[in-house]
Amino acid sequence: MSLRTRDLLDAVSWIAQDQSGLITAAQLAEIGVIRSTLSRRIRSGGQWRRVLPGVYQVTEGALSLDQRDQAGLLFAGKGGVLTGSPGLRRHGIRYLPEPPETANVHVAIPIQRHRKSAGFVTVERTQRPPAPLSIDGFPVASIARSLVDAGRRIVDRRSTRAFVLEAIQRELTNIEQIDRELRRAQRRGTALLRDTLDEARAGVRSAPEAELRAHMLRAKMPAALWNPSLLLPNGAFLAQPDGLIEESMTVLEVQSEEYHSTGRQWRETLQRASIYSAHGLLVVHIVPADMRRNPAMTLRLIGETHREGLNRPRPHVFVEDTRGTGLPR
Repeated sequence: MSLRTRDLLDAVSWIAQDQSGLITAAQLAEIGVIRSTLSRRIRSGGQWRRVLPGVYQVTEGALSLDQRDQAGLLFAGKGGVLTGSPGLRRHGIRYLPEPPETANVHVAIPIQRHRKSAGFVTVERTQRPPAPLSIDGFPVASIARSLVDAGRRIVDRRSTRAFVLEAIQRELTNIEQIDRELRRAQRRGTALLRDTLDEARAGVRSAPEAELRAHMLRAKMPAALWNPSLLLPNGAFLAQPDGLIEESMTVLEVQSEEYHSTGRQWRETLQRASIYSAHGLLVVHIVPADMRRNPAMTLRLIGETHREGLNRPRPHVFVEDTRGTGLPR
């Protein structure tokens, strides 16, 4: 290997190490790598490979998630910001709308820039380029903006509910911030997001809770409060059920298998059940998978328990609707 070739490869390595093992054609040209050298390096069995137009991987192996995001940013160019599904992943959302290994890398760029989507990268030119936050060294849109950008491309209601309500439940953002982004965004493609935000305003904090609420509304079941606080007569906090039919003081507990089947969550579920029983509250335990298989049976069980509650003395428990003034009623 000649001295010049060695120097060029050292320069390539130096640039690529700060870009997750990637480099652009413009950067290669800038340090003097000629087209024939590039072609030789990316030929079958060569050390480099083209991953996107003008973007090359100079390390071995399949692209990692970091490399996919970095490649998307390098391809999009100046002013690019991760948003949508990769933005949600960078913010730590678990219920992503798409598997990260196959989801397109969504990059927002200023509208003055002219770059089209290609390969696994969705480039969105926008009049409102998001102010980037630095997460793990990547420029990322706010979580509210990422939610809206992801939701505009998702047509599955359960998936939309999952990632929006997770973000609110974990207090990574709030209804007002998401609503602000929605009002600024194009209305096209936002119907599911708006519906989900209405469900969040009603108090639901998970996709299974939202599904149960929708089933109850369609069946014209008695109105339920979602995630209210139950208080003792002296004002002390008692519990916060997933749902409550206040008329009969029937508690609705949605038992997500992921969070309530083992460990601390399972013990807390048992503890709450004992608390409800000790204070005369009737409880309906709802498993989401069972509800989806047979919603009519779930609604029938709720209805029977509600009617039983109407025929019992009202428990000495106050209800604080967390959507309202916060005063015991």
